[in-house]
Amino acid sequence: MNSRFGKGGFTLVEILVAMAIIVAIVSMVYGSYFATSRSTQAYKTRIALFQQGRKVLGQMARQIRCSYAGTDERHTQPTTSISQQRNGIPENTINYFDGNQDEPSGEILHLVTTTGDFGKQDTPNGLSEVTYKFDKTQGVLFSNHRRFIGTSEDAAEKRSWRPITRNIEHIELTFFDGQQWLQRWNFKDSGKLPCAVKINITYEDENYQQYHYGTVAYVCCRKNQGEKTRADTSVSLNKQ
Repeated sequence: MNSRFGKGGFTLVEILVAMAIIVAIVSMVYGSYFATSRSTQAYKTRIALFQQGRKVLGQMARQIRCSYAGTDERHTQPTTSISQQRNGIPENTINYFDGNQDEPSGEILHLVTTTGDFGKQDTPNGLSEVTYKFDKTQGVLFSNHRRFIGTSEDAAEKRSWRPITRNIEHIELTFFDGQQWLQRWNFKDSGKLPCAVKINITYEDENYQQYHYGTVAYVCCRKNQGEKTRADTSVSLNKQ
């Protein structure tokens, strides 16, 4: 009776083989699920960064295309204070457009524009003063937006900075004067607005994979721009 019962059971080897097969199947299923989940998360991250990049580039290009520089004495000469008049301090023209990536304060772009701020309607008088600041240590791009009142900017005035996008590894602005691309632009020195501005932003995710977004914004008020006032946006991916 014992011999017949033993013939109907499983040996230790058979049990080990069955367990090995089950473990192999579970490992393959889990590996496939993990790879799919990781791929989905990477895709979501890429979509999120793409949306951020497109939004930021679109808004900056819109503001640059609508850049403004005064043409009459009311806008080209600031209102001087009483202390300035008493001390004989000369008046300075308003800096309608200034771009410099090497500014110690981190302010990479300042301009007067006829368009509004992120997610807000245009200002009632049609003129806004917009400043962008890039924090390299945090990888955050900030903006400050306020109504333009036609006087020179008070550097001592405390600004309210608002973060508009994060995860930036690098941002670069170059300015076209009609003949060459320059690393900086100062309206007080040139006396005019740039013909175009090239914006390049590089995002980096938690896996150190970089995404590059770029656009060229043509300043509309420049007579030599003709009909080319659209911003051309390009996107590229750099796998590490």
